[in-house]
Amino acid sequence: MRILIALVAAAVSAGAAAAANAPETSWGKAGVSFDDYRSDATFCLRMAAGTDLTGTEPANALVLASRRMATGQTNDYTPAVGGANGTGPSTVNSGFDPAIEAANRMQQERIAARPELRIRQARDILQLRLDHCLAGRGYHRFRLTDDQRRQLRHMPLRAPERQVYLHRLASDPQVLAAQGE
Repeated sequence: MRILIALVAAAVSAGAAAAANAPETSWGKAGVSFDDYRSDATFCLRMAAGTDLTGTEPANALVLASRRMATGQTNDYTPAVGGANGTGPSTVNSGFDPAIEAANRMQQERIAARPELRIRQARDILQLRLDHCLAGRGYHRFRLTDDQRRQLRHMPLRAPERQVYLHRLASDPQVLAAQGE
């Protein structure tokens, strides 16, 4: 389960980092101070990141797939004379190679688990949690204009000027009224 959580966290961070350079939307609250803006964002991000995905569809699917893979690695695939003796899968290939058989099973399980889909589903769950938290604190989503996105592309992700720029947009009642969703 720890591997699953690490995998999802890495995927969410990578996806968020790629999209964060020039996001299409942001969140704002008219007149919010810079300190409150940063504090609310930090609180909601931490809450979303701490979401327990245990029991969710993507977590269950990935856990099941990892168990199937682990089981496939520990089975005895020693062929008996004339074919399998019931302890492993039968094979019609007289050149039975346990390593190839195990690799094929692992690949089939990975494909069946659809990890890219499951990670996307987990990321969506975390995003909904973040959105709900921000909305609960009085923030509203607004669409960034092409010019605003262009400006953001020229600023490093963690640069103070980027945070100030986003806050200026997010706290401006006119921006929120004109660009609100």
